[in-house]
Amino acid sequence: MQQFSLSYHSIYTRNWRVVGAIWVLCGLCTTVLQTLTLIHPTWIGNDEGGYFGLYDYCGTSECPWNPFRFRRLDFWFQLSALAVLIATVLSFLVIFFILLQVLLRDRHVFTVCSWLHFVAFLAMSAGCLLYPQGWENPRVREICESRSYKLGLCQIRWPYILAIVLVFDQLTLACLGFALALKKPPRIPELSSLTGPTVISNTIQPVPRPRKMSLQDSFYSHSGSRLEL
Repeated sequence: MQQFSLSYHSIYTRNWRVVGAIWVLCGLCTTVLQTLTLIHPTWIGNDEGGYFGLYDYCGTSECPWNPFRFRRLDFWFQLSALAVLIATVLSFLVIFFILLQVLLRDRHVFTVCSWLHFVAFLAMSAGCLLYPQGWENPRVREICESRSYKLGLCQIRWPYILAIVLVFDQLTLACLGFALALKKPPRIPELSSLTGPTVISNTIQPVPRPRKMSLQDSFYSHSGSRLEL
């Protein structure tokens, strides 16, 4: 019973750590993709080179990509950019709390990171849903002949598709983080208190060996038994 409890605890801890490592790796990748989605200017565009992003746009094919250039276009575009920015900042906060968890080894950090992922999911959902409202802008209609939620001559580019994928990614990471926080294996003292003081034992009691008897001891022992008889 003792060996079974220890072996099950070690296997469960190893599997939990593997899933946790995958969760951390996915969180790092999500942060990188989230940043790329925020700064990339081409969310929608046409074949002639015009494009529109969250905070920048261009009507011709002669506009170089400058992530530090801001051009105000529409209120809905600005609101969508703010929502995606909030999701990106929350993703960076998740990385910070993960590093904090490595130092402190606190299970509550998983819960905090999961809530951050969930709020980032809501922010990304808002950003993706509000962005098509700006297609009614006269500047966008001039290039794309579009209306709200109807692109017209423009097409959806890969950053917008990536943003939609990140919506589901943030939700998945939030659910997985909550599961890791709830299923975190207890430590050895905690497991001992739950299962009883005699369940966890790493020491094996030595088996007593028979005492070697000399020929003289054997003779006297036999002689004593004969006398008693």
